[in-house]
Amino acid sequence: MSSKTVYQRPDDPYIYLLVMGEWYCYDPTSAPLGSGAMGTVYMGYRVKDGTRMAIKRVKDAYANNPMIRERAKQEASLAFRHQNLVEMIGYCEYAPTGGPIFLVSKYVSGKNIDEYVKEFLNGSDRVEKICNAMFQVLDALEYVHSRGVIHRDIKPSNIMVEGDSNIRLMDLGIARMNDGNKFSQYGFIGTPQYSAPEQILRDKTRTVQINAATDIYALGITMYELLSGTNPFDTDTEVDTLTRQMRESLPACDAVPKRIMAVILKATEKEQSKRYQTANEFREALKDALIPPKSLFQRFKEWLGL
Repeated sequence: MSSKTVYQRPDDPYIYLLVMGEWYCYDPTSAPLGSGAMGTVYMGYRVKDGTRMAIKRVKDAYANNPMIRERAKQEASLAFRHQNLVEMIGYCEYAPTGGPIFLVSKYVSGKNIDEYVKEFLNGSDRVEKICNAMFQVLDALEYVHSRGVIHRDIKPSNIMVEGDSNIRLMDLGIARMNDGNKFSQYGFIGTPQYSAPEQILRDKTRTVQINAATDIYALGITMYELLSGTNPFDTDTEVDTLTRQMRESLPACDAVPKRIMAVILKATEKEQSKRYQTANEFREALKDALIPPKSLFQRFKEWLGL
């Protein structure tokens, strides 16, 4: 094979990628596994044994932007080993400063969490199952936050359920990116239906930072959507969605238990300082909310010291 790191043979639909000393391949004409803010993901294979891999090609519109190119390489270099994250292998490129760039990671077989939730929509354990999934996402967030990484794009399509039990947080592709890369036509990085106000405002004075509470906000919106079945900020136009996101709180919903709703409302406070500041705080509040409230008799016994 060629000494190049990206190679395509005549009359062969596959593109071959040399990453960390091993060859991988994928068929660019195949149906994508998914698409995110930064790129499109395809089913790929390790050439030596056919092991399935996930191969992301950074969108051509962004591939020649030096900052985005650097962030794609950063994503590939996040050598995280955590049961609730996807393990990255590395990246390769046609040239160091331009042209297509590819990121290779281990393939996760499963379904998006919104598809998973539909399977038990009317089940008596619906709330418990969704909360248990959120605990795993919070474990992943605590891990990446402790390493200085902010995800910035928490949403149902970035949460994968593997084997009906293990949860994996996907797509760190825009994590830690600086201002100036307009993935949204209104000039912010993220997905409007889940973005915290500080992502939308892009405060030039830096008085409000993008931090762990930014991810907590997005996870709160995600949890509400999974429990209620709707995202109340989703509208026909992006500008209307952003306006609602900045001004409106989550509406009450009978499908969301009151104690859980109180936790979600705190997680989605518009003012960043009023939210849970860490994933651990969010997790502990959610655990407490799942404990049934004490009966009047129990409280009376405690008051009597019995």
